[in-house]
Amino acid sequence: MAAKNQLFQVDDIIVDGVAIAFESGTAELEGIAGYEHEVVPSATGDDYTKYKRVARTLKAKIQFGPTTTPEMFANISEAQISLRQRATGRRAIAPKCSFGKMGTVGAGSVEVTFNMLSPLQWL
Repeated sequence: MAAKNQLFQVDDIIVDGVAIAFESGTAELEGIAGYEHEVVPSATGDDYTKYKRVARTLKAKIQFGPTTTPEMFANISEAQISLRQRATGRRAIAPKCSFGKMGTVGAGSVEVTFNMLSPLQWL
């Protein structure tokens, strides 16, 4: 039975229905709120904040095996990505994602960034 106070950790990444192999503990979501407030210092008195939109991204260290190619990821466009935590069964769906960038290939796992083009849906 899962603990009520367990933090969300991505154990499974499924891109358009296909599970991808990635290094455990490396999947990270960034910019999930879709915005941030930036401090604008004042010369005197209280400071202010300004609203700033930020990109939503998913980063993970993908494990390239014998049947995996960089083109498989580079060609991802407007795909649905599902994220799941096995222990709790919690899931999040990113309904519209595209390939962002890829790190250096050849020394093991490769960091791949996916751009999440719409807000996450938490299930």
